[in-house]
Amino acid sequence: MSYVVPVHRPSGVRLALKLNFLDAQSETVVIAKANRLEIYNFTPSAGLTLIHSRAVYGYIIMLEAIRPSTSQTDHLFVGTDRYQYFTCSWDAETKQLKTEQSYVDQADRTLRDTRENDRVHIDPTRRYMTLELHDGIVTVIPLVQPSTKKMRRDSSATTSNVPGTLDEPVSVRVEEISTRASAFLDADEDSKGNPQLGLLWEDNQEDPQLKVLELQYSATGEQPTAELVTVAELRQADRLDKGVSHLIPVSLPYGGFLVLGERSIAYSDAELQSFNPQSLGDEATVWSCWTKVDDLRWLLADEYGCLYFLMLVVENNSTVKKWKLDKLDQGSRTSKATCLVYLEEGFVFVGSHSGDSQVVQIRENGVEIVQTFSNIAPILDLQLMDLGRGAEAAVQAGEFSTGQARLVTCSNAWQDGTIRSVRSGVGMEEIGEVGEIPLIEDMWALRTKSENAQQDVLLASFATETRIFKFDADEGVEEVDEYYNLEFAEPTLLAANLPDHKLLQVHSSGLRISDLESGMSVFKWKPSDAGAKITGASANDAHVIVVENGSTIHVFHSSGQGNLPSVSRTFEAGSQISGVTMPQSQSNVCITSFWQTASIALLDLHSLETMSTQSLGTPGVDVPRSVLLAQVLADGPPTLFISMADGTVITFSFDMSKSSLSGMTRILLGSEPVFLKALPRTNEHGQNLVNVFASCEQPSLIYASEGRIIYSAINSDHAARVCPFDSKAYPGAIAVASPTELKLAMIDTTRTTQLQTLPIGETVRCLAYEPKLKMFGMCTVGRVLEQDDEQPREVLKSSVKLADEVTFKDIDSFDFEENELVECITTFEQPHKDDENNEVDDEHCMFVVGTSISPDPGAVSQEDHGRILVFSVNSRRPKLNLVAEQSVKGACRSVAVTDGMILAGLVKVVVLYTLAPSHERGSRFPYNLIRQATYRTSTNPISLAVQRETDSRPMTVAVGDIMKSISIVTVVRSDGFSVAWELEETARHYATLWTSAVAAVGEGEWAIADMEGNIATLRQNPDAYGDEARRLEVTGEMRLGEVVNKIIPIASGQPVTQMPDQASKGKARTGSTTSAPARSSSFSQAQTGPLIRPQAFIATVEGSIYMLGAINPTYIDALLRIQACLSTRVLAPGYMPWAKYRAWKTDVRESDEPFRFVDGEMVEQGLLNLSDNILEDVLRESGLEDSGLTVHGMRKWGEDLRRLY
Repeated sequence: MSYVVPVHRPSGVRLALKLNFLDAQSETVVIAKANRLEIYNFTPSAGLTLIHSRAVYGYIIMLEAIRPSTSQTDHLFVGTDRYQYFTCSWDAETKQLKTEQSYVDQADRTLRDTRENDRVHIDPTRRYMTLELHDGIVTVIPLVQPSTKKMRRDSSATTSNVPGTLDEPVSVRVEEISTRASAFLDADEDSKGNPQLGLLWEDNQEDPQLKVLELQYSATGEQPTAELVTVAELRQADRLDKGVSHLIPVSLPYGGFLVLGERSIAYSDAELQSFNPQSLGDEATVWSCWTKVDDLRWLLADEYGCLYFLMLVVENNSTVKKWKLDKLDQGSRTSKATCLVYLEEGFVFVGSHSGDSQVVQIRENGVEIVQTFSNIAPILDLQLMDLGRGAEAAVQAGEFSTGQARLVTCSNAWQDGTIRSVRSGVGMEEIGEVGEIPLIEDMWALRTKSENAQQDVLLASFATETRIFKFDADEGVEEVDEYYNLEFAEPTLLAANLPDHKLLQVHSSGLRISDLESGMSVFKWKPSDAGAKITGASANDAHVIVVENGSTIHVFHSSGQGNLPSVSRTFEAGSQISGVTMPQSQSNVCITSFWQTASIALLDLHSLETMSTQSLGTPGVDVPRSVLLAQVLADGPPTLFISMADGTVITFSFDMSKSSLSGMTRILLGSEPVFLKALPRTNEHGQNLVNVFASCEQPSLIYASEGRIIYSAINSDHAARVCPFDSKAYPGAIAVASPTELKLAMIDTTRTTQLQTLPIGETVRCLAYEPKLKMFGMCTVGRVLEQDDEQPREVLKSSVKLADEVTFKDIDSFDFEENELVECITTFEQPHKDDENNEVDDEHCMFVVGTSISPDPGAVSQEDHGRILVFSVNSRRPKLNLVAEQSVKGACRSVAVTDGMILAGLVKVVVLYTLAPSHERGSRFPYNLIRQATYRTSTNPISLAVQRETDSRPMTVAVGDIMKSISIVTVVRSDGFSVAWELEETARHYATLWTSAVAAVGEGEWAIADMEGNIATLRQNPDAYGDEARRLEVTGEMRLGEVVNKIIPIASGQPVTQMPDQASKGKARTGSTTSAPARSSSFSQAQTGPLIRPQAFIATVEGSIYMLGAINPTYIDALLRIQACLSTRVLAPGYMPWAKYRAWKTDVRESDEPFRFVDGEMVEQGLLNLSDNILEDVLRESGLEDSGLTVHGMRKWGEDLRRLY
């Protein structure tokens, strides 16, 4: 029983449309991302602003605008991949989408799906809509007209009499089977003539043809009829560019078409009598999409991220003479466009599925990118990293939701290729800008008046000075030259308000305490050595501590009494102090860190005697930079945070009563020293607690949740320094200093998914992480255009790159030949070796790479082959050294490692290799790959998932065959003398399934995804015998609606035990997912344990990341019942059934509902958003009202499920 929920929603843009949707005066942009509709409002100053987002129960493949005569705004036509369409409008009162016409199903299993994109068109007279869903079929949908004299038949349930709405569809057969493009010829809106449809199609020889068909529709008789009659045809096929791809209708009075080809663009009149192609010359390219600017101009985009202006040159205001194409000069190249929408005033929306979508402005000097929308689609590979341990230990189930783990994705394609870091974190929204003030080293917020007043002063410290900014209640700010006798000519190390209206400043040569009421300086102190510098400071309500020259500690009373320190201590030369801190409440302890000895010490505050010390690692390697003691947990002891030079943060629990440290933890937040700043807060019980802001190249917020300390990413890469700034004009704000400016911001209270982008400029095909090296191995594919015999030729170039784990900066690379393509990569633990045999030491780690090699056109054999390469990398001198190579027959599509051996998925075979030292004289490489065993597959083993040996099971490998689902293979030692190992098949999923990804999610349990957007969970029954033991049981099936490229397992604790009906034979499909279940006999909320145990992350082509989890057996029955009832209450636009949308669907088999899967997005939406009355009905209908579960308990479940990510 499985639970699936998106932790990152689809981000790749497939479709975009401009229409008057929200109101009649303003234009709106509607964007389709997989199954989601997003509605944006545009203004030149703010760009695109998201107004509404809604999920549809179907993958969206068509968008169009229609305007009923009774409506002041456009209606939105939406078509899905299951041949269903509906229309909706915007309800201005509820601010929600309103379904105008429920879905109509045009599915027909006897017809073949179109091999090109599905298309929708509305003729210029607004009388007809055409859909192209199947090869050789055009579906004509009339739009109801104001006059209904011809409508003599009764209206059906799906037909509306409202003018402008959709009438009954009629299918029309055409002889043009493979259509590349189509478009209606322009006509006058008031024309009563038959509309004409242009078709760009290809014949059996793949030669393009162009036709114009007239649509003849008749509504007389019992059933309406329609016909498409050829009225014009371009018979000179040799005049059409072989690469023609788009038809652009030209507005009247000119009319006709523009035909876009790879090497030429042609203009043709409406009768196809005048066809004038013009060569593109050096601008030959592959077009991706276009948008209309005005009657004579269009904006074109190509596959390489370039934008072009196409303009018609006319004469006599009616005759097209020629066209002119201008390539727009781009300072920064736009993403490869999937769709274009011209907004206004030179602004254009560039929607992309393979890169970030953008809003660009066309200027005289080129194109400027003014707004960017992050997109991680398509995700080609995925890795899960524990930020504290890299991957030295498996990432645990809850660490992504807490921000302690991140997902690293191979995203986008070609020139838009990137690496993306995906973390669960909190957002930070900028609310004001103080000014361009660069190079701030630290900041403090101060109060001018009493202790309880809000802060109104911001003190900023620089390398050689201090500056103060004073804020008023009306959001005004001014810089002051004098403030209560503070030192402005030196940098400040600490500033704070003290009790009794005192103000403290510790600067580089001393400290000062001023009285806020009198404005007088009440205490000043400087070291006796005039050349000494203050290097550290800390303060609370009772004491002030300063560090002189990194070696001497002085303790003062915060009241400012006396002229000398109450106690001082000088440490020996080898114990330089890097940081000091103490509890905010009165205590007799302070804590110091020593960078030379890699240690911290607890000192008695009254004598400065050492009470205890704690080592932090190896001196000279582990270097502490600063320390901070903060009360983060409400019901726990203070936490000591230690920032290390390598970007690691070490924490201890500090026992105030015993003055001792315990519970050391370590987490990696960046690659540079982390700057820690306390942000005070008050919880719901009135306790004064602290959040900690960790500034580095990947800022994080450290806070408490459910009794745990959480590290969450912050969506700001430029927060170099921060401090709290709770002012009257900006309550609850923080001050944020970037390297160039100072701003005010608010931190969100809820956690969301945060992205960090690292451009690569090439397609990152696959990725592997080596924790010992703290590096990634990346396989990239670049695309370049080269001149070959004066003709451009597209060339693919592959390489393996070694990259840093944080910055992904290239450290080394290995380039392949032009016809060799990288396919897969994994890390490999090298066996121990002898230095006598010239073998590498334990500091070396290995990467295994599989490739495919396309044969040269003139080669005798035209079969693909490949190589397996093993690279060794030394941690001290990171460089890719090729140490082994093996040529193989067929491409190597997948590799995996297990117990010091390498598994390679070749064509129709899986091969087990061992890596052994080479003893041959003159050998090119120090190692050989030795074949140990083979296993024959049906076709191509595209994915391998290894499950390590346990006490109850031997080591197994799930082999994902590209056409025949998965088989389970056991790696066993051979009893024979000729071979040492065997690959023995022990179980198989007997189904035709186009496998795309496989992962082991539990002992004897696997998750599998296919190319048609489905996901299933399988298990091997350990209690079965004979043929049943060789048959994998299906424990869950569901349709995601998105193609999955990668499933990566999460380490877990105790497995979820099976329910009795899951383990019994022949009863796997007895549980219904959507039909109303029988009344529950008992259910108790007193059961312990979480609802869901996360098992894996799933990455899709659309940019979605899903979390797959196993449901606690205690809650399975209740969740299934609740889902069955919610599925009829959580409605989507078009009223399409949820059960059918999530039901398994392939070319071979189609179900009516999902099987033993819970759709987390739908269930969470219902539990958190529906009213109490509706949830009470759900309890009653599900039979759970007498089980002890309440509406409040159901909402609590929804909150617990939402906190999973």
